[in-house]
Amino acid sequence: YELMKKSLLILVACIFSGTIYAQSLSVVSMDRSGDKILLCFRTIDNALINVSKEGQLVGYGMENLQRQNLHWMFPPQLDPYMGRVENYSDNEDVNFRGKVKYIGQTMITYYASYDKDELRGKIKSIGTTDFVYFESYSDKSFAGNIQRAGNNNFNYYSSFDNEALKGKFKTIGNTGLSYYSSFEDKAIKGRIKNIGTDNFTYYTSFDRKGYQGAQKSGFQTKFINSIRFQVFP
Repeated sequence: YELMKKSLLILVACIFSGTIYAQSLSVVSMDRSGDKILLCFRTIDNALINVSKEGQLVGYGMENLQRQNLHWMFPPQLDPYMGRVENYSDNEDVNFRGKVKYIGQTMITYYASYDKDELRGKIKSIGTTDFVYFESYSDKSFAGNIQRAGNNNFNYYSSFDNEALKGKFKTIGNTGLSYYSSFEDKAIKGRIKNIGTDNFTYYTSFDRKGYQGAQKSGFQTKFINSIRFQVFP
């Protein structure tokens, strides 16, 4: 009996921890400039929900890594999600009527008309992951952007930083990001320089035509601090 009880407790704990993990930030997809970026949250049903840094749902579906690896381009294409999808009805708050409410077992909520102006219509939660935003009095380069999603905090380069960096992600969770400044060679300025401890280099305008701006070193995809980063051309 004690053994059965212990096994049941372990099973419940695994299911609970899996549920919490499933709804946290799973994948970050971005181009080399860091201007185009998707924060991807994995549901209990293993679907991905793509969210912009402003907190808008921009797509959802199932990963097809085989196709993605063959056609390495941004944004990565998702296969249709064949499970339950439910939208908010036309009788709901004007700021989220018609928007996606359920993807499988995962509920998505949004800030409503009674919330602050700058929050209305943005994602409030995906399953157990709650979203907090920089408010209108924050620096203009990142006011309205996601400040926290669940246990992951986000920081951005401010309006006081170099022109090529303003508004780009500075940290995603525990991972820092840096970029080549506007003073660098014209073929590489603004591009990703570091993600965590990984360095990115590129061919410059002094290299052969056809190579200029192409990635020389750095990864395409890598797990860093439990998040999979994907860098596309």
